[in-house]
Amino acid sequence: MSFARQLLGTLMLIGVLPSAGHAKVSLQGHEGPLSVRNVNPVVQLYGIPRVLGAQVLSAGVSEMSFNLEVANSFKLQTRQGVQAVLDGETWVASYQMRRGWGERFEWGVEIPLIRHTGGIMDGPIDEFHSLFGFPDGNRSSVPRGRLDYQLVADGLVYADIDSSVSTLGDLRGFLGVQMIKADQHHFMVRGQVKIPTGKVDKLSGSQGTDLSVWGEYQYNVQTRLLDFRLTAAAGVSRLGQGKLMPDQQEKWVGFGHLGVYFPVHARFAVMAQVDAHTDVLDTSNPMVAQGGWLGSIGGRIGLTRKTWLDLAVVEDLYSESASDVVFQIKLGSRY
Repeated sequence: MSFARQLLGTLMLIGVLPSAGHAKVSLQGHEGPLSVRNVNPVVQLYGIPRVLGAQVLSAGVSEMSFNLEVANSFKLQTRQGVQAVLDGETWVASYQMRRGWGERFEWGVEIPLIRHTGGIMDGPIDEFHSLFGFPDGNRSSVPRGRLDYQLVADGLVYADIDSSVSTLGDLRGFLGVQMIKADQHHFMVRGQVKIPTGKVDKLSGSQGTDLSVWGEYQYNVQTRLLDFRLTAAAGVSRLGQGKLMPDQQEKWVGFGHLGVYFPVHARFAVMAQVDAHTDVLDTSNPMVAQGGWLGSIGGRIGLTRKTWLDLAVVEDLYSESASDVVFQIKLGSRY
């Protein structure tokens, strides 16, 4: 049985067993997508935003969440003077706050803390590859638990990290306006600014100010036989001049999202989605901020009437610039 199926089985068990004692717990109003972005050690420096959902918070309602992403990477490649070594784990712990403003608007902030450390998940991932006969990309040829992040281009060393480092990432602030709100259709336009509070040499920020604008759509399918939500998003980021390979940095990055949300129970839902973005850096080495395709599967569990928990696994679907696997847990509450 695959890890994804084991995860879903565990989530369903958690969600269904205690339901008799929590009949009033419901995920209604908490039907947005998983808050996924590419947290590869390089790509996460830039302001590609997370999708937040197509429904505005009610006036005066606040949402607070804590999101932990653990991204395990093992990628080694040198091409035409661009060397990238990404062997380790990046932990992104984010605090996010959103608040409704008037009938159609909301605003919010996200504060990320970045930690680069040795791969504590190396062992389970190696064993998973061995068990199912999957290629391991020569993972077994290097010691487990190693941290070695190197980015070198044309003789310039941009990052060289071989011991654990924890630091503040780039702060993000965003606004949203509800354009359509109907029984079946919801559509929002959002904007975000990413402020350069991190550092390139610590792989915590690009040291450039990035602006993003995007639209998010939700379609509700509710019939006697079917009950699910479809989510979609598309937008563009204008990248400010960063300090990582500035001559190769793209000015514009496009991104998109497609997802589905299945409510299995009043307090449990299964979710699957694909998130993608175009190239961030135009280099000869595809490991360094190439366009990425991320596939996510997970679940949302209602803990109380106003609090919920997301659990998800994010896989690299196509490119070399996304982490091999990301484990995500998010706790959110409204008040």
